[in-house]
Amino acid sequence: MNKGIGLRAMGRKEPTRRSVIAGCAAAALTMLAPTNLMAQEWPSRPIELVVPFAPGGGTDLLARALADELSKQFKVPVQVVNRAGGGGVVGFEEIKSAKPDGHTLGILTAQIITANLRGVMQTSYKDFAPVAMLSIDYAGLSVQADAKWKTLAEFLDDAKASPGTITVGNGSQGGSFHMLARNLEEAAGVQVKHVPFDGGPAAIVQLLGGHIDSTINGITETLPYIQSGQLRMLAVSGPKRYPELPDVPTSGELGYPLDIATWRGVGMPKDTPPEIVAKISDAVATAAKADTFLAAMKKIGANVEYMNSSEFSEYLAKQEEIYKKIF
Repeated sequence: MNKGIGLRAMGRKEPTRRSVIAGCAAAALTMLAPTNLMAQEWPSRPIELVVPFAPGGGTDLLARALADELSKQFKVPVQVVNRAGGGGVVGFEEIKSAKPDGHTLGILTAQIITANLRGVMQTSYKDFAPVAMLSIDYAGLSVQADAKWKTLAEFLDDAKASPGTITVGNGSQGGSFHMLARNLEEAAGVQVKHVPFDGGPAAIVQLLGGHIDSTINGITETLPYIQSGQLRMLAVSGPKRYPELPDVPTSGELGYPLDIATWRGVGMPKDTPPEIVAKISDAVATAAKADTFLAAMKKIGANVEYMNSSEFSEYLAKQEEIYKKIF
């Protein structure tokens, strides 16, 4: 035996139970440190808020008002980035694949569920970290102001007399308003021709130009055209009349209780640190109470309804069950 090696081995202390535990604890802290440090230093640069639809629609307008409020709170710019395409699929995929460091968030809508159920997108709501719900809005069936239909009954009578000929535009195939139109068909026993567009504004432009007969769209998008006298709304969905349109009856009043709504929440890449998700959820709650934000939402006719991260997660699961019954 080599005496030098033997002496060194004899002089080395065996690790004690206490030292082993201390070493393991230190290693665990080291592994957690990057996440905690990331949360402490966040945000370290401008934040992107991805909108899966074109500029000018209700979702885009809501996002821009939210971005203004979040910029004030986080002291860094929150930049709205529109990624339209595929009825929301392009934007949802971008949010999902972004680096989960808290600097990318996005607006989630019902299409995150319907696109998955229709099989046009593998991504589901479970691939995101739900941050907060911000608004729930009902829709309205609108026609041109000079259209021959003055009431929903007249519209449905014509649809029944000429199945599949009256065109109804919507913001995206499989979206909540497309589903609402399908529910109206079933409830009234009629058949219409569904025409999808890439966002609500595109459908409204086509209606204004006389290229389609009607549109079922969010009141956020159509309200300015109703108020200016260019369009006429025949009915609104939901449990009560819309405050800005008190003379427009609900579909329920007319015998067709349709309660599907469009909702807009905030989500992030799935592996975003929970501490950051919680911070943004709290910030959205603060934004939802800000006078400037509420004024912006009132101007576009959006109904603010906040849910925190866990409440939003439960809501998404329930929404999936509702839409499974339609598909």
